[in-house]
Amino acid sequence: MVNFPKLGIGTYRVWNRDFFYFKKYMLASVFWSFTEPLLYIVAFGYGLGFFVGAIDGVPYMLFLAPAILCTAAMQGAVFESTYSSFTKLRVQKTYETIMMTPVTVEDVVAGEILWGASKAFFGVLGVMAVFVAMRMVHGFQAWLTLPVLFVVCWCLSAMSMVVTSFARDYDSFTYFFSLIITPMGLLAGTYFPLEHFPKWAQTAAWFLPLTHGVAVVRSLFLGRWHNSLWINFALLFVMAILFSNWAINQTRRRLIY
Repeated sequence: MVNFPKLGIGTYRVWNRDFFYFKKYMLASVFWSFTEPLLYIVAFGYGLGFFVGAIDGVPYMLFLAPAILCTAAMQGAVFESTYSSFTKLRVQKTYETIMMTPVTVEDVVAGEILWGASKAFFGVLGVMAVFVAMRMVHGFQAWLTLPVLFVVCWCLSAMSMVVTSFARDYDSFTYFFSLIITPMGLLAGTYFPLEHFPKWAQTAAWFLPLTHGVAVVRSLFLGRWHNSLWINFALLFVMAILFSNWAINQTRRRLIY
């Protein structure tokens, strides 16, 4: 049975603590979070798009835009829930300090996951604002990508928190980024249609949360929704719940036992 993580008032307090510190460098952080995706859309959209032309009747720039939104969500969530969370867990001992108040391990981890997702989502909103300014957002369905993108942020934040709960030092994240994050960013149907990859790559991509996020976001962004995408969204949502529970349980073992 897939149980939704238990959220309490302590979850909000942990989230609010992180947001309080974030406000001090909000502008710089949000600016950087969408600057890199903007460079990707310019370099690949205009540069590579000149040679690619259209994919399934869609200009390459519009084909790429939803993937840029998803990769922005992934990168923001992953960086916040690995290096930043590990610092609070092992170096600063922030979690142990918080737990001296009426806040449980579940509240701490759920609050950290929620914060990682929220911070990544702020960056996503910045990227979406750029796309609006470039007149790339058309139709009501394109705006329905935002709740889906938040689930992408949540899932990747929770997955990264699992890795953080096992990490022994900062170097441990090198394997995570090299073996999981980088391949996921390339094999999830981001830059080219997934069906053009070898069968083994398509099968492997099915187990990657970003694949399902890109499929749903791209279909909504382009106004090409079909009911089979509910399967992709359901898998993404279930992955987010499973990773969240795994992170909570593993962090409890690390902090208490």
